Amino acid sequence: MAALAYLFPPISGLIAYGLASTSRLRWHGLQSVLFGAAWPAAIYLGSAIGPLGTRIAFALGLLLWMGLLFVAAIGRDPRLPGSRLIRSLAGHGDEPAEEQSAPEATRDPSA
Repeated sequence: MAALAYLFPPISGLIAYGLASTSRLRWHGLQSVLFGAAWPAAIYLGSAIGPLGTRIAFALGLLLWMGLLFVAAIGRDPRLPGSRLIRSLAGHGDEPAEEQSAPEATRDPSA
């Protein structure tokens, strides 16, 4: 379900964030919104360099978009710059669920 947030960023991200029932889906929705805003901005800034800059910005954004879509589809939570801020806004915590360590066993003081 999280991969659907990346189908048409940022629109699908807004929908995913608004309809999300889990913090993971809200996080992917917010990340899709930010990516959907940053990619066109990068293309625009690349155009200041010239046609090659535009093509490079588009190609890198396309690779990142396909990577986010694939990684979310297999159930992983990619860590991009700014992930901690996005996670806190989505209420997802500091670490992805699959990477959180189990609480350490407490030692019995009487032993």
